[in-house]
Amino acid sequence: MRMVLKEDVVSLTDFARNTKQHAKELALGGRARILTQNGKASVVVLSLDAFEQMAQDAEDYRMDLRLRAALEAYANGDRGTTAKTVMGRLRKGARKRRTA
Repeated sequence: MRMVLKEDVVSLTDFARNTKQHAKELALGGRARILTQNGKASVVVLSLDAFEQMAQDAEDYRMDLRLRAALEAYANGDRGTTAKTVMGRLRKGARKRRTA
């Protein structure tokens, strides 16, 4: 997401006065707005679509890192936990929940 400082940085006061117009532009443009207070950046505003895309990208990246770490561990000989051990843990947890 590229920023265009001339268009994407506005004062908090201007944003408050023209909220509907800014909301329309955010929804159409997909770029974030940086809101300033007393001349300093203080808040970033995104459209819902842009936020959801950013959140999805972050989750994809997190999962990619986990997968890479698992593949590296496997390549280094770590074969993980056996199915027998995992099933035993699940059964034990289920028994605890039933008796509680």
